[in-house]
Amino acid sequence: MMFTVLFQGIRKWMGGIFVLLVSCSPVATGQQERPNIIFIMADDLNDFVRFTDTYKMARTPNLDRLAAQSSVFVNAHSNAPVCAPSRASLFTGIYPHRSGKYGFTNWRKNEVLSNSKTIMEQLRDHGYTTAGVGKLMHSPWKPAWDEYGLKQDYTPIAFDGTKKVGHPSVPEPFRNLGPLDATFAPLSDVPIVEPRGDASGHEGWYSFPYQRTFRYVNEDDRDLLPDEKTADWAMQKLVQWNGDVDFKGPFFLGVGFIRPHTPLVVPDRFFDMFPISGIELPHLLDGDESDCYFEENHLPGESKGRKHYKALMASFDNDELALKTYLQAYLASIAFMDEQVGRIIGKLNDTRFKDNTIVVFTSDHGYTLGEKGYLFKNNLWESATKVPLLIYDPNIGKRHTIEEAVSLIDLYPTFCEYSGAMADNRKNGKGKRTDGRSLVPLTHGKRTKDGYALTVVAGENQGHHFSLRTDQWRYILYGNGREELYDHAVDPWEEWNKAESGEYRTIREKLHKKLRGLIEAGGH
Repeated sequence: MMFTVLFQGIRKWMGGIFVLLVSCSPVATGQQERPNIIFIMADDLNDFVRFTDTYKMARTPNLDRLAAQSSVFVNAHSNAPVCAPSRASLFTGIYPHRSGKYGFTNWRKNEVLSNSKTIMEQLRDHGYTTAGVGKLMHSPWKPAWDEYGLKQDYTPIAFDGTKKVGHPSVPEPFRNLGPLDATFAPLSDVPIVEPRGDASGHEGWYSFPYQRTFRYVNEDDRDLLPDEKTADWAMQKLVQWNGDVDFKGPFFLGVGFIRPHTPLVVPDRFFDMFPISGIELPHLLDGDESDCYFEENHLPGESKGRKHYKALMASFDNDELALKTYLQAYLASIAFMDEQVGRIIGKLNDTRFKDNTIVVFTSDHGYTLGEKGYLFKNNLWESATKVPLLIYDPNIGKRHTIEEAVSLIDLYPTFCEYSGAMADNRKNGKGKRTDGRSLVPLTHGKRTKDGYALTVVAGENQGHHFSLRTDQWRYILYGNGREELYDHAVDPWEEWNKAESGEYRTIREKLHKKLRGLIEAGGH
């Protein structure tokens, strides 16, 4: 098959900007001319990145420089705002409600997904060399790749000689929520933990995937953090390919960073960027949860996000200090992640691939940081579904802001259009065709005027919960039939639920009908 390259006349990379998504259409002169693709994912990253102008406290200089020459999607959303189902749907291109993959079971045990090609397999079948490193799919399957590097690693974490425990500097009762969810501390705050039972105890950080201590003396004498190792691996892979005169590509390189996922542990200098006294809280409204119905649909018991919020508030002298302390660690983790991205792009720019490589940057979902009395993900509000999404196309070379609603399900067909890998994604009759639509036309200014993002949260006993986000509206339909409706034209923080207002009846009924149709039809 022949392919036409879209990358003629590519602009020189300037100012150390990092790339986001390389673009190519299926009409060409030679397979070797197809674009390479670098796909970078953060974890639990909401839209607190500087280039979105949502929250100006964030510091993401590498992402900001990239955004200055990229297609910036300011209304992009996750299809399942929790790690495992989001990543499974993104990498297979199939909605959770079509595959039945809503939770944390291994996606390989899902009949639909296991019989459908991942994007890595699809690209490999079309001549791409594929390599991945870090946290990409929640249950990594190495055979999907030609090569897979380091596995996902959330540590370092405190250890008592027998098991991982909460960090002693984190106040109770928040510390009691568990070492993964409730650890936030500068790396220099080495945990000193009393031994448990007959164990010898361990005074320091511990790395669980590798069952060994994490060495820390000072910033210049320590082990590397998992995301630093991930960046190193990706950089070394670029150097290897660059030095191999017989390697012509194209390649697909997936890079998955853990931060800002908990535990929020990064070097001190990133914490120092955000003195607590100077932190401004995001827009919060007291009692904002009073007209929401998430909790009554989360039976049995209270949601994890509500428990986390209450525990954090109970652990500090006042609510403002509690939120600022947690937010400091979250912002520090974002800044740390941004630096790793910049390192990879810097290395890319030193290679012969720089003028024909795409980098896509996004996150698996957002994170709610106190809005509606909630501290976690896995809800259907803007804070948890919205993600940063950048596509750098060197053939365009300038910032292009796209306000149309899109979602992560659209990345699979986008990669396929760029690479020309347009064949059937099903391995056999048990698989299903991909959902979503290519974002390439949007990067060239072609609006559809009917953009939307469909998101699902798994229900307990009353059915699953769905959200439909359009350019202006968010409509939520819970499993028990309760509804929420937010008008982003006047209420960007989703503080006023208009679902029961007669004034909004027509639009609510219209969105309800569209949502039901999408669920039954499976999306686009």
